[in-house]
Amino acid sequence: MKLLIVGAGAMGLYFAARLTQAGHDVTILTRPGTTPATSIRLARGEQVGTISPIRVLDRVPDAGLAPDAVLIATKAWQVEAALGRLAGRIPRTSAIITVQNGIEAPEIARGLFPDNPVIAGTCVVHVLHPEPFSVELLGSDATLTLGYFDAIAADATRLADLISEIDASPIVCTRAEDIHRALWKKLALIASYGGIGAAAHATVGQTRDTSETRTLVRTAIREAADVARAHAVTFTDADEEEVMAIYTEHFAADATSSMQRDLAAGAPSELANQNGVIVARAAKLGIPVPTHSFIYRTQLPRERSARARE
Repeated sequence: MKLLIVGAGAMGLYFAARLTQAGHDVTILTRPGTTPATSIRLARGEQVGTISPIRVLDRVPDAGLAPDAVLIATKAWQVEAALGRLAGRIPRTSAIITVQNGIEAPEIARGLFPDNPVIAGTCVVHVLHPEPFSVELLGSDATLTLGYFDAIAADATRLADLISEIDASPIVCTRAEDIHRALWKKLALIASYGGIGAAAHATVGQTRDTSETRTLVRTAIREAADVARAHAVTFTDADEEEVMAIYTEHFAADATSSMQRDLAAGAPSELANQNGVIVARAAKLGIPVPTHSFIYRTQLPRERSARARE
């Protein structure tokens, strides 16, 4: 498979390393001016490996590129700019894969590329980016769930082949029965526990061991589910309980969300793409989401300060 990965942060480097190891033809598109590299350093505990060769570009050639698939591996708030660099530079047959938190990335991809197949995904992996072209994997390899965002250029056989090729690498890749449901369930989880964690300056262990904050997380999950259902997305009571159980039973006590860590570090975060989008979609239909509104409004000063420092 010929794959273009946009973004050389932790996620982009992780996917590039694992898929290169599996024998795929991988190109990484970085920010303009990035010093190129010929290998990726991948660390997992005491195991450290060098993956090479890799192909790195800091701009899209005038002649364009013709990958089988484009994997957007930036933060959610960087997706539009990242995809904009590819406008008119890839064929309409190239599949665009989004793996960002939230629900907006595949919508943006569809808006900019009306004819290409758009494959939305949810990804669970914990990776760090300690230095350029170096990535550290904490815990298990990624679990990736993919599904067509809509019916445009959708080809079930092509999707099955893509999933099979990715799953042959250390990445566990499966097909989503309903990708919109999967996206909203993940959004409900991360925006709720991460948002309350950010507001309380507390880890998962602290918020779930404190009845008041644990209740707030449950309430926030329910609010997100209400907004999803109002937008014709399946989100059952059992889904709510499943999302809550992930928070209460599956996270380490010292865990925090990536949005929460960015806010604490004074870095730009996905606040607008998580709690902000829930608030915005709720407002369109007049649905009350007081918990997410509280999170969004109280964290907005930190977010704006971080953006001003960019």
